[in-house]
Amino acid sequence: MRKNYFVFAAVIIISLFLGSFISANEIKVVTETWEPYNFEKNGKVTGISTEIVEYSLKKAGISISGNKINIYPWVRAYKMAMEDENILIYTILRTQERENLFKWVGPLIPSEKFYFYKNKSRTDISVSSLDEAKKYQIGVLRGSVHEDFLLRNGFSTTLIQTVADQELNLKKLLAGRIDFIIDTDSSLEIRTKQMNLPLSEFEKTLFLFENGYYMAFSKKTSDEIVEKVRNAFSELEKEGEVDKIIEKYK
Repeated sequence: MRKNYFVFAAVIIISLFLGSFISANEIKVVTETWEPYNFEKNGKVTGISTEIVEYSLKKAGISISGNKINIYPWVRAYKMAMEDENILIYTILRTQERENLFKWVGPLIPSEKFYFYKNKSRTDISVSSLDEAKKYQIGVLRGSVHEDFLLRNGFSTTLIQTVADQELNLKKLLAGRIDFIIDTDSSLEIRTKQMNLPLSEFEKTLFLFENGYYMAFSKKTSDEIVEKVRNAFSELEKEGEVDKIIEKYK
């Protein structure tokens, strides 16, 4: 009986050890829908950043929890990465405000320039500086770096209209419910095509900022995991695999 007890205890200890080893090499991955970087196609999350993240984790020997990348509204994904353990979020812009909130890996892809865009038919709107734009209604994605940028530069919260989906901002701009949106050339081209909207109706008005796109780990993720993924990503870059993924989506 005593012998059986020790065997049972040993099994429990080994199981706990293995369980902790497995969890220590597993990460939950969250993102939003943002084509061409992360989006769902045929029931699977894909895109430029997605492939880079998956390759990096695989090379680092880190498994994805549930073997599934989770797509959420940006605010929810961001909140999870801020508060929970062992979370990886991508594609996320690295800014001064966010610098100490996460553990960063990247940049995954070359940076892009963000601009104000207006409805081309709005000939009554003309701005050449941020200060001139502070009297207009601006649509941004809730909890996004766009919103952070406006607040940091003194834009009134009463003139910042936040939504959960950037596509809604495009509709509101064309309907005259807002005066500006913030976007990049490539993202705007993709969104207008998907929504069957005329790209020619959106006019680039003012350059705002340029940022790199990263993956970021929650602060409650071990430094060991982060370092493994950093090294794996660096190796993929040196091997030319990252450039191959980017080129494939062009």
